[in-house]
Amino acid sequence: MKKSLSATERAVQIELLRARAAIERHSLTNSLGNLGQSLKPGAVMHAVFPRLSSKSATGWLLQVFKLTRQYPLLASSASALLTGVGKRKRLWKIAAGLLLSWQLAQVMKDKGSRRSD
Repeated sequence: MKKSLSATERAVQIELLRARAAIERHSLTNSLGNLGQSLKPGAVMHAVFPRLSSKSATGWLLQVFKLTRQYPLLASSASALLTGVGKRKRLWKIAAGLLLSWQLAQVMKDKGSRRSD
């Protein structure tokens, strides 16, 4: 059997429960704030492509220049797509998907080579 608590012990127990509930509410509020920050587009981009999202606009341009010199077919394909911009929205989506897939494969390959070192 439980022994009955005195009035002061009961009051202390109630205050402890209230304090615990307040701490849990505060923790939940902080967690929701952190979730909101991590779902911003910049944070999502950094989570998916950590190496690419840290580059500046100049870094992106240099990367594009290096890719066009390394893969001339990429440059000619891009110029062919630019000639019919209004007509070929579907091709733009396909090209963007291919570029995204290629970048993801590069990132995965880099991560794999770092682990084996």
